[in-house]
Amino acid sequence: MGKRERARRAHVRDLERLARLAPGGAPDRPLAIDTPPLVDVMAEGTPCPLCGGGLRLVEHAAETIAGARLRVARVTCTRCGIGRAIYFRLRETALH
Repeated sequence: MGKRERARRAHVRDLERLARLAPGGAPDRPLAIDTPPLVDVMAEGTPCPLCGGGLRLVEHAAETIAGARLRVARVTCTRCGIGRAIYFRLRETALH
């Protein structure tokens, strides 16, 4: 493996790490939303953190992760083909 390929792989690892640290990139950093239908809209409106391509929604599921009820959008990039999950949390609504 040449120097250029090592640098490219290191860059991809760094982008993946940044994507996990961004809001929605991990279960402990869910994006707050008001209604479940926003999951689909926001997931498909998010660019791929690796190549900037569009994301296609594969699955939208409700899951309990570490005791928290989250919405998880599983997406695949239409350009580079990498799959990932984006995490969402429904905001609490106050009853009047």
